[in-house]
Amino acid sequence: MKETKVYNPEKVSLEKALLWNTRPLSFGAVTILMGYLSMFCTDILQMPAALVGTLLMASKIFDGVTDLIAGYIVDNTKTKLGKGRPYELCLIGVWVCTFALFASNVEWSMTMKSVWLLIMYTLIWSIFGTMLNAAETPYIIRAFGNAIAVTKASAIGGVFITIGCMVVSVSLPMAIGALGTTVAGWRKIIIMYAIPLLLIGLLRFLLVPESFIPEQDAKEEKVAIKDILTVLTSNRYIWLLAIISMIPQTISGMGATTYYFNVVVGDITKLSAISMLGLVSTLFILFFPAMMKKRTAMDLIGIFSVIGMIGYAMVFFAGSNMVVLIIAFFLSGLAVLPTSYMRSPIIMDVAEYNERQGRPRMEATLAAATNFTVKIGQALGAFLLGALLSVGGYDGALAVQPDSAIMSIRVLCSFMPAALMLLSFICAVAYRPLDAFLKNEREKNKQ
Repeated sequence: MKETKVYNPEKVSLEKALLWNTRPLSFGAVTILMGYLSMFCTDILQMPAALVGTLLMASKIFDGVTDLIAGYIVDNTKTKLGKGRPYELCLIGVWVCTFALFASNVEWSMTMKSVWLLIMYTLIWSIFGTMLNAAETPYIIRAFGNAIAVTKASAIGGVFITIGCMVVSVSLPMAIGALGTTVAGWRKIIIMYAIPLLLIGLLRFLLVPESFIPEQDAKEEKVAIKDILTVLTSNRYIWLLAIISMIPQTISGMGATTYYFNVVVGDITKLSAISMLGLVSTLFILFFPAMMKKRTAMDLIGIFSVIGMIGYAMVFFAGSNMVVLIIAFFLSGLAVLPTSYMRSPIIMDVAEYNERQGRPRMEATLAAATNFTVKIGQALGAFLLGALLSVGGYDGALAVQPDSAIMSIRVLCSFMPAALMLLSFICAVAYRPLDAFLKNEREKNKQ
């Protein structure tokens, strides 16, 4: 890396790490809100679960296509503000459309509800969210300079993000319990979160510049479509990372936890207690920089995937036992940490592999490939939720759900995510040859 300022390349100040993570905190809150979207549609708007799942899946498939376009746009961006930083302003569009989505009118026809849901959801994720995600990796690389600094920023900021998201996760079920029985109440809830979180989320754009410029940037010509196709077809490691990145989003996209506490536990407010576990589990990421001196980022993903597999399997047998549920969700919560906070360092390695193969680094395109599968995962999760709830006979208008619906919810929260964690572990093992290759290449350069 060629620095524009004099820095210790591995030193990250607390202030900069916290500022960097203001936008992920804001966007993370949107993700939490979206976890209640299916329940809002089925229980408040009285839309069939299968219809909601199908609409969300269709939007996510389109979203995956726009990810690849966004990667091309960002890779070819050169402005005074930098390569990734200008796209932070898309956060404004995310929050405006989130409010509009939950401002749907229960009196609308089913067609109007469906069209509104599809348009607003697509704008949030396929347009504004896609540009934010595509620009994330190029921005963080140029804001911090190297993998250790990026990991430190992610580790320190991860605790900050978790505390902020925990506040949202804990307070949101309470707000829904108090106001979430009508569309008007939901509008008040969204406004309550949207205004402060949008202002917080824009701090990164205002205060964190792109201070480090990769040397290849100065000589790299405009990225062509053929370059993208070459990288995506010849670099299998990005697809292993892409599959791993997809898995937590598939689980999250199912949004089954809200149904589990509403139906199986019988009290959605108890979900707040589980949400508080996020702070405890996220403290583990503070050890990631030290752990990376002995293990690679992908090794950590494999280890934590096994832990998550155990936690998810426990949920099936927990029923409404809060002690067992706390242990199970704590373990499953650990599984997502390496994937959530260490994707950028892994993309830096994959970009280095491109460079060593004589190809452009193309961080945005690599990030777009993972974002593509993330959206496919969200679509798959939404579809599975709607499909299994429908097969089980779930009806939001019923006060008591049939046993078949309860079984569908239990499977969605346990064995299905456990199987996905097993797939994550397999992909992490298949990735190990790249870690070995880069280690050997870097040792050769030292000699």
